[in-house]
Amino acid sequence: MGAVQSAAYAGDLAAALAAQDPAVRAEAAFGLGQLALAEPVEGDEADAARLAETREAAAGELQPLLKDQEPGPRCAAAEALGKTGGSGVEDLLVRALGAGEPCLRREAALGLFRLKRIPEYSTAAASGLAEALRSPDPELRWKAAYAFSRWPEPRAAEALAAAARDEEAWTRLFALRGLAQLKAAAPLEVLLAAQKDPDALARREAVAALAAGGRAALLADEVFRDPSAHVRAAAAEALAQSGDEKLAPRLEALLLESSPLVRGAAVLAVPKLRRDAAAVLDKERTFPHWWVRSRAYLAMAEVPAARGSLVEGVKDPDPRVASAALEALARSTEAFVAPVLEGVLRDPGSPLELRGTAADAAGERGDAALLDALEEAWKNSRGREWSEVRDSIRKAAGAVMSRPGFVAEPRTRSVPAPDLGEAPAPAAVVLETEKGEIELSLAAAEAPGHVAAFLRSVSTGLYYGLTWHRVVSNFVVQGGDPRGSGWGDAGFSLRDEINPLRFDRGALGMPKAGKDTGGCQLFIMQAPAPHLDGRYTVFGRVTRGMEAVDRLEPGDRILKARVQ
Repeated sequence: MGAVQSAAYAGDLAAALAAQDPAVRAEAAFGLGQLALAEPVEGDEADAARLAETREAAAGELQPLLKDQEPGPRCAAAEALGKTGGSGVEDLLVRALGAGEPCLRREAALGLFRLKRIPEYSTAAASGLAEALRSPDPELRWKAAYAFSRWPEPRAAEALAAAARDEEAWTRLFALRGLAQLKAAAPLEVLLAAQKDPDALARREAVAALAAGGRAALLADEVFRDPSAHVRAAAAEALAQSGDEKLAPRLEALLLESSPLVRGAAVLAVPKLRRDAAAVLDKERTFPHWWVRSRAYLAMAEVPAARGSLVEGVKDPDPRVASAALEALARSTEAFVAPVLEGVLRDPGSPLELRGTAADAAGERGDAALLDALEEAWKNSRGREWSEVRDSIRKAAGAVMSRPGFVAEPRTRSVPAPDLGEAPAPAAVVLETEKGEIELSLAAAEAPGHVAAFLRSVSTGLYYGLTWHRVVSNFVVQGGDPRGSGWGDAGFSLRDEINPLRFDRGALGMPKAGKDTGGCQLFIMQAPAPHLDGRYTVFGRVTRGMEAVDRLEPGDRILKARVQ
């Protein structure tokens, strides 16, 4: 019921909160929380209003469970209330922060983070979370620090500064992320010291925090030579954020890197720091690695003298590079852009990536002259593999002018995975990558459909030679797309199997482009990301090889995959 997220289940779930078995009460609380995370039909105000009523009603049903005799239901209620929000929920979670029960205090901290529909924390919430940063419970400390990563919270500056020196790495990382929200008001001494943190993920947060406060000039020389590519890439991003031409010399070594992650970040910094940006980018757009070429074209959007090369970039044989060039080109208001977009939309041979990018750009431009081209693109985009592109075309056409003949046509029907209904045995999979082996233990009980589909894809050799196409430092690595761009799948769709497993470091998840659209792609968390809990399916976790995950960069390949 929690995975399906239908409001029709609200009554059954509420009734189950009174079940005799505490495990059932906890599962019912989780399900009610999931109803609150459902997304309303786009543009349907009545549906949005019904969802708001469901959330408020669910919050009312869940609140008494905070006094349950068993800890499981109490903690599940705190988690669910963070998803529902509602009248008085913030005060209840603040009180739960002071409870003696560790799991309730932890869920209360994350519940406060999840209250996205409040504009800021109350004084009591800010004080309670700051006090939690000094708890002897290390898990509570990092979750409280995480709760301060949403918006600037000056009232917690002193507590966050102390937490940035915590013995527990996650507490330090999220405290530094919270300090970054304070920008120039963050205590400088703490950030400077954190550049030497023993944990590479924390060092990257320190660099980002210095950049957020306009302090890139104070970056230590060591971060530009850091053994972690993620830290060096963050240094390049910091230089770009500064926009200070005096710092251009510090970019030189980064532009010579063989690491695509670092070199790509440095290329994006070129327009901000170099007066000869056009010449530098013209050179980098011929670099062998597709990631660096794509960053060069994206950077050209900021260099008027280089924009002419973007038209050539749209013809790059790699669709990932071509779509980046088109995305950059579409940012310009010059007259020659519209014909390029029209050409891509009308071309029946244009790839998924390029046509989808053109449709998104057409919607942002709101140019009625592109409506006929959008309709032609719609007609040329038949088949389930074009479903995501057709969504983009529909939205673009709706932004320009209603044309019910193709705007209102329903989404292409999903194709169920052939493994639907199977109950796989517990298993492990080993991914042999260019950066080392990664062993995954699969959650067959919690996500049987995902596990069965993944095991079949592994057994058929689907992943041999596929890449990690998306790497977001201190967050996630994503790959397993047959197209290598994020636009592909294996020809079937998986229904969501949302479960209580958490997106902590090493969690294995399934990307999707809307509800029930999972397939063969996968992602692995580099750091905890509680904001993903309940929104995506966890179907396993890394049991060996996290050091390889940390070394992965865009374009790195999965050499082989085998069932252990």
